[in-house]
Amino acid sequence: MKRKFKLVGLFFLGLILFITCKKETPLPTALFTYSVTGNTVTFYAQVTNDSKYEWDFGDGSYINTLHSPIHSYSSYGVDYTVNLTILGPGGSTTVTNKVTIPPKTKIQMITGGNATTPSSKKWRLNRSAAFFDVTLADANLTSQIPSAYRIGSILGSVGLSNAYSDEFVFKSDGTMTINSKGGGIFASLAYCLGTGTEMGAYYADLGLAYTKSFTSPAGATFTINEGKNYTLGTPLGNVTYANVMTLSFANGGFLGLKDFTSECIIKKLNDSEMNAIIFYAHPSYGAKPMLALNLTFESIK
Repeated sequence: MKRKFKLVGLFFLGLILFITCKKETPLPTALFTYSVTGNTVTFYAQVTNDSKYEWDFGDGSYINTLHSPIHSYSSYGVDYTVNLTILGPGGSTTVTNKVTIPPKTKIQMITGGNATTPSSKKWRLNRSAAFFDVTLADANLTSQIPSAYRIGSILGSVGLSNAYSDEFVFKSDGTMTINSKGGGIFASLAYCLGTGTEMGAYYADLGLAYTKSFTSPAGATFTINEGKNYTLGTPLGNVTYANVMTLSFANGGFLGLKDFTSECIIKKLNDSEMNAIIFYAHPSYGAKPMLALNLTFESIK
């Protein structure tokens, strides 16, 4: 009887020691910070009593088990809830942070990249765009075409359809190339007459032309200007367009239309579409811009 009591006592003593030891094994502690570059996030974990990491990045991707992982998100301008679970001998601990991926910058939209992840993107006139307009270069950009005729593919009806094939390649280092797919380039009639450029086709009423040949300028560059008060010198005086985004060009660069003016207004921009106001001269008024084209461009692969 005494032996049985002794065995039972030893059992309970072992159980007490086991429970005591388990309670003395601390839970993991955890926190994490992060840094964001574009859509790529680098995570930094600070933990104790750890044996395993489980990262849930909040976008439905796989669970990552690295200490300080790097993760790229597919969307921009989105908040993600990120969970880090630390498993250790004493149990598990989960911490949560909100990670904000900023919207794409204008350079990313235009070129597909930035200084750290260089890329380039091609743009061309959208043949099926619902809007094509010629306006005065005045404060209201007063239309010169009846609304019923402000449609895509209008250049084809006046013999300038090659303009839809020309490509404008913007690179994230600020340089650009212009690829003529029709042999020449879309231009203002005034520019062709003023520089003696031979034309393959032209439409006098709108003051537009397509040159017979074209060589892409070496070293062409562009600059994105946001929130600019852009002052344009026209034959009727200066006109200021307040708080607009513009593209300005140097070393022979331009968008869409070759003219004496080397800056245009960008009204709309996203990954696949760009709406531009491109100013150009008319033969009756010299080299100063008198008219403007409201054109839609599409990105292409």
